[in-house]
Amino acid sequence: MGSLQEQLLKAGLTTEHKAKVAKTQKRKQQKKKKKGATSDQTDLQKHIEQTKLEQQKRAEELNQAKLEAQKNKEQIARVKQILEHHNQDAIRGDVTFNFTYQNKVKELDVNAQTQQALAKGRLAICVLEDKFYVLQDEPARKIAEVDEKYIVFHVEDNQQGDEDDPYADFEVPDDLMW
Repeated sequence: MGSLQEQLLKAGLTTEHKAKVAKTQKRKQQKKKKKGATSDQTDLQKHIEQTKLEQQKRAEELNQAKLEAQKNKEQIARVKQILEHHNQDAIRGDVTFNFTYQNKVKELDVNAQTQQALAKGRLAICVLEDKFYVLQDEPARKIAEVDEKYIVFHVEDNQQGDEDDPYADFEVPDDLMW
């Protein structure tokens, strides 16, 4: 008993030419399987499209990161410009003003007038690159609009008190020296 192909030839259901064509097609498919090639082109197209989408997504993420970094640099440059332009240089004196920065008490030597202005909220203390700046209220508010993290000490003027407060008639002094 021979192969199926020989039986079909003897029965006259196929010709030798069709048998050779079938044999070569079978051999080509086996070669493709060995090489790892797919016989279906749609799988390849799907893979290409998926790769393109992934590359596009990565490019968008990188672009977003670059835009964020550029925005951060512009923000720092703007804050630095405001700080350097509006810094109060004539504040140095012999009175020590204490404030907290990163859960630590920091000291700044100022004169008595500057101490009063800081206590009443007319001046603010800002920080950039671990350097402290003393600014007037308006430039400090501009910096706060950019980002609050640059403001270290600023007394907000809250004159609105609780109506039921029994001590509302008594003023609390901010300039007590201990």
